[in-house]
Parts: sequence; structure tokens; C-alpha cells
Amino acid sequence: MTNNPISKPKRIMVVDDDATIVETLAYNLKRHGFEAVSFSRGMEALSGLDDADACLIVLDWMLPDVTGPEVVKLIRERGCELPVLMLTGRSSPNDIAHGLSAGADDYLAKPFSTIEFMARIQALLRRAKKDQGASENKITIGDLMLDESARRVTFKGQPVDLSPKEFSLLKALMKNADKTMSTDVLLNKVWGSDYQGDVKTVAVHMRWLRQKLENDPKNPTLLETVHRSGYRLNSQPSAAQPTARHESKATESEHGSGHETGSSHGIGHGQSH
Repeated sequence: MTNNPISKPKRIMVVDDDATIVETLAYNLKRHGFEAVSFSRGMEALSGLDDADACLIVLDWMLPDVTGPEVVKLIRERGCELPVLMLTGRSSPNDIAHGLSAGADDYLAKPFSTIEFMARIQALLRRAKKDQGASENKITIGDLMLDESARRVTFKGQPVDLSPKEFSLLKALMKNADKTMSTDVLLNKVWGSDYQGDVKTVAVHMRWLRQKLENDPKNPTLLETVHRSGYRLNSQPSAAQPTARHESKATESEHGSGHETGSSHGIGHGQSH
């Protein structure tokens, strides 16, 4: 009789400075087959992000050092696409919009029951799995389509001739459409963490992409430069885009205590942050 290997539970980061909330969430996550990795400060969570090896992040809005939206923004700037569930006592439309626009995927207002909490967790994980499966082969944004397995790009149905690095750069931007990506993140994703060349290579390749995809490369609306922040691919450009240009470059240099509860007086009751 052979022994079947025991699969490790999926890990979920819980970032909250309230020990009671952390304990309750960790208990309920464990009951549903997850392992909680907890942090009480935002910057500690950022430092431990890679080692946590998590599939989802639960993040409180009000932390001792930085706010939840600030943490989300820093997470997204790193190129991390893990789903983020934000917890807070703030419930105004402006607060919700602020948290979501920073990069959070869902929002849960305190007080909440563990039933609703686990339902949100499961829904986010299902969505992330679906998104991952859909993006494994083809990414479509408006008239722009990238087929990763075939390494083929079309714009308005017409093929676009891209170099390997242009393809990888466009793929990174399309997978993070409407999100600003810093030059450092793009360098790491496209050229690798050990790249020692000129960081201006990102700007050079962006210029080449614009020459092929923009109506007016000097005034781009699809591939936008975000001042002092990086670059963003807009899913809804402010101006109509033409059919792609197909000319190829002749030469190219690539630089290179109550736990389970469903009552209305749930977790976080009485807290305003």
C-alpha cells in the first residue's frame, strides 16, 4: 500500500493589528482548509509577501504604520496580482471607491459574519482561477488580441509584427490593463531580475510599440506614460485607434473567542476603522 502525499493547505495572508480578529479569521480559515499567515503591520506584510506564498490577501484598512489602500497600491506596483479583500468600518461610497481604485478586488464592511467572510474568500478564489485559466492562452482588450501560446498579436483583426521583447512587454501591460506599472516592475517581468543594462530600454521598446499600435505615437492614448510612475495600457483609449502598422524594423538592439458566528453583530462590531 502506497502512501499518498498530503497536500499542503492554501495560505491566505491576514493583515490586521487586531489580535482578536486575526485569531477568529485564522480559526475559520483553518476550518475551511486554509492556513492563515498573519501580519500586524502593512510594511511587514509587504516584506513577507513572497515568503508567505499566499493565494489571497485579507487586508484591514487602518493599520499602525500605513493604510490598507497604500499597502494595496504598493502590492500592485510590485506586479503582484493576488486577489485582495479589504476589511474596514468605512462604508461610504467614496471610501469604497478609494479602496477599490487602489487595487483591492473586494470590500467587506465591519461588522461582518464569518459566513459572509468565507463566501467572499471563495468567490474571489473562483474568480482568480477563472481569470488565470482564461489568460493562459489569449488576452483580448478591445481590438487588441494577444495569443500567448502562438506568440501572435492582432489589432483590429490584422497581425502585428513584434520582436520577442515587444511581445513580452505588451503581454505584461495587457495582463495589467488600466494599472500603472513602474519601469522597475516591467524590467523585472520582461528582462528579468538579473538584468544589468540601461533602464531606458523600457522607454525605447514602448516607443516601438507605439509606432505599431498608436494613431499618433507622439500623443499616445492606448499605451500611456504616467508621469513619474511608469506606463499604463488603457482598455478604453480616449481616442479611436487605427489599424495596426505592420512594418518591421530592419535592426533592433535589445538591451538586452466567539469564532463561528453568523449574527449581525459579527467580526469587527463596534470598530470604526
